[in-house]
Amino acid sequence: MKLAGKTALVTGAAGWIGAAIARRLADDGAQIVIADLRQDLAQAVADEIVAAGGRASAIATNVRSVASIAATVAAVLQAQQRIDLLVNVAGGSARERAAPVARQSEEVIREILEINLYGVIFCCRAVLGPMLAQGGGRIINITSTLATSPLAHHADYCAAKAGVLGFSRALATEVAPHGIYVNCVSPGLVPRPQTPTEGVADCNYLGRLAPPESVAHVVAFLASDETDFVVGQNYVVDGGWGLGLKGSR
Repeated sequence: MKLAGKTALVTGAAGWIGAAIARRLADDGAQIVIADLRQDLAQAVADEIVAAGGRASAIATNVRSVASIAATVAAVLQAQQRIDLLVNVAGGSARERAAPVARQSEEVIREILEINLYGVIFCCRAVLGPMLAQGGGRIINITSTLATSPLAHHADYCAAKAGVLGFSRALATEVAPHGIYVNCVSPGLVPRPQTPTEGVADCNYLGRLAPPESVAHVVAFLASDETDFVVGQNYVVDGGWGLGLKGSR
């Protein structure tokens, strides 16, 4: 119960990776607030956590809206009086709409940046005041292997995730002296239930698919006091995908 007595706000926790993170943090004793645009799915995850003996609640949140983010943070503070941990998972790669930059629509480009980059920035900004007032906290931003290993037809997503990495490192330099730890976790390709998985395992050196729990374990590590000297770092969880092409044998 390393997080007993802590309140964790997890955005995008109705999704595949976010739900795994919420469950793991709840197992470690945290009070989980699941913030997601899809409130019905968020509530389902919260109910699952509660049924397993954890503590969780759900709140509808649109990370593309500064007003929605502010309302969520205010609601959490009213209910819990503090926010000890923010995990920014909300995002999306728009895999089904991937396209060369020359043919990508303005709508998709703006959507990708708003969800993956601006949402992270404004969620972080919203919790900084409370964390500074309470004397510390932890922020973990989920970025991607594509932040540092580009992929054709995903330039908008690569730019957004690289932006999250750069923003997180810069923010860490501002708030670490105040006891706020900011770090990143970069998953590789974690297949979603509705996405074909053929050939996915060939992208990494372990030859198997990455379960979302692999990402959740690293997030839980960074959320704990065991990482009390880790600041502005990026933990890559991709089975070696970002190492480049596999050598021939």
